[in-house]
Amino acid sequence: MIPNAITIARLCALPVFVWMYGRDAPGASWDTAILVLVLGLSDLLDGWLARRYHWQSDLGRVLDPVADRVFFLFLVGALLLFGTLPWWAVVPLIVRDGLMLAGAAVMLFHAHESPRVMRGGKAANVILAAGIEFFIIDARTLGWIVYGVGALLYLVSGFRYIWREYRRSRTARLPQRPVAPTRGPSGPVTGR
Repeated sequence: MIPNAITIARLCALPVFVWMYGRDAPGASWDTAILVLVLGLSDLLDGWLARRYHWQSDLGRVLDPVADRVFFLFLVGALLLFGTLPWWAVVPLIVRDGLMLAGAAVMLFHAHESPRVMRGGKAANVILAAGIEFFIIDARTLGWIVYGVGALLYLVSGFRYIWREYRRSRTARLPQRPVAPTRGPSGPVTGR
């Protein structure tokens, strides 16, 4: 399927991103910023194509969210590796994504379900990516502001996601109690 091919191509381009950014880091790297923009837009494109043309697949339901996490791990990892961002600005995001990947693996193998996307998480991704883009083009002040907001939203969305999935798994494990019949206003027996 075309959406899965786009996702795989995005993953294959990540080492190219690291190489391109490494040439110019920690200074401005406009060609790297354009590559990151194209990779980010490809994520939107593959999702749109899958929904528009009904090309969703079990592989895509797993591959796309995993590719999103790997994409951000590469981005913030490269910013850390080349001295653009300090460890304390990157480690919480790496831990969050590590937890998200582990949770997705548990869901997939134990519940046979793929992760469900949250709108707040998508918004956090976009804002965080914009902050990273500002660092890549060496607009540090603006980068810190946007990255800070994006990172906060990114962490909050991760906790919300974990909480939602925890509650959902707890609800799914609770035994279902039968509903006792009650008398309706006109007399016949109805269920609640």
